[in-house]
Amino acid sequence: MLTVLARTVRENEPVTTSPNLPTTPPDLPVYQAVAARRMQWDALLWQVPSLSLAAQAFLLTVAFGPDTSRTSRLLASGLAVVAALLSLHLLIRHRQAEVTDAHWLAEYELQHFGITAHGPEWRDRRNATVIPGHLGALARIPAFPLWQAALSLFGVVGLIAFVLAIFDIGSLR
Repeated sequence: MLTVLARTVRENEPVTTSPNLPTTPPDLPVYQAVAARRMQWDALLWQVPSLSLAAQAFLLTVAFGPDTSRTSRLLASGLAVVAALLSLHLLIRHRQAEVTDAHWLAEYELQHFGITAHGPEWRDRRNATVIPGHLGALARIPAFPLWQAALSLFGVVGLIAFVLAIFDIGSLR
């Protein structure tokens, strides 16, 4: 004989399949979706500037090329400045989205699990981890401001190339 026990589950009530298992929050799929989105933002955060640096290097090669026409130098250096600005904008917006999701996840984890695996606590644990070796000190430099500075530097170099092309100074020989 099979006996089936059933009960009505109210909205936002934790659900479990067995009395011996911990309850599963009903909004767990939302948590999983936000965690997946946060990982996507983190990946995009570093892919965009990396690809942008390759494009800007090409444009600056054209802008400073000794046999490049003035018009080509103006176009290439102008595009290099625009690419740097757009890359900075995307870097900042992706970082904003990633941080927003990380903080939401940390709040959720604290509320439902009592511990956090995202957000400021994780950042502090990561930053306290010592990386051995000669280059381990590089881990102490925050990556986001470093990439902002690098992309800004490319933009400044593009602007210099643009000014040189405007005044028809020629390439830096």
